[in-house]
Amino acid sequence: MSPFLIRPLIWLTASLAMAGCVPKHAEVRPTQTVVDQAALEAGDLRIAASALQSGDLRVARSLYQDLARSHPDNQAVWLGLGDTYFLAGEFDTAGTAYAKAEAIDPTLMAPRLAQARLAVRMRNLDDARARFQAILAEEPDLSVALAGLGVVYDLSGQPAQAQAIYRKGLATHPGDEALRNNLGLSLALQGKAREAINVLLGHDGVSNSLPQRRDNLALAYGLLGREDAAKNILLGTQPSGQVQDNLDFYRYLRERVVQPGKSAG
Repeated sequence: MSPFLIRPLIWLTASLAMAGCVPKHAEVRPTQTVVDQAALEAGDLRIAASALQSGDLRVARSLYQDLARSHPDNQAVWLGLGDTYFLAGEFDTAGTAYAKAEAIDPTLMAPRLAQARLAVRMRNLDDARARFQAILAEEPDLSVALAGLGVVYDLSGQPAQAQAIYRKGLATHPGDEALRNNLGLSLALQGKAREAINVLLGHDGVSNSLPQRRDNLALAYGLLGREDAAKNILLGTQPSGQVQDNLDFYRYLRERVVQPGKSAG
């Protein structure tokens, strides 16, 4: 598998990684009082979510594990615990936690999106496709699901289908970074570097772009042979040695990415 197809997956992971950390998704069971739930959200659950968002997986996992024992009917707890396992690469255990979150309330999207994301990460692409399609059957314009389904098609070697999905999403959500980033990268890797640049620049240029978008824009310029533009973008966030390594890599790629109108041989 081409290493570049990992990039859209990274973006998808970033988009969904905190899916279990938002207490508003928790369902209060009859056995929980309003006071109990409010105290939970204001205390340990909030601390656990903060630890997870800051990357302190050890603390986050310990807190979520304690909360899972004391509040087993709280969906946000299981989602957060699942995220700690996911980010640590313990995917089977993450799947178990996400399944418990879904069992609490199967109608909510957060655990379903988490399981779809997990299926992508584990390269269970048929399962991921089915999960994203089921979500989109209920919410056709859900941007994170459109981005996820597009990634599934890109990873399956079907860039045309992926790009059609990204474009559909951008028609409704023109400011969505995940959709724009994934479309630009997909185009660049298909040999459509100039079109990729136009997509990635969008209406706001590169100055305030997120790191993934800047990196993919540099890649597109590199594939187009515009090493000067790629270098200027990379120097904003990378040391000169790393920039040169990337430029060398773009030259390597240019010899292998088929440009429109050119033979693959």
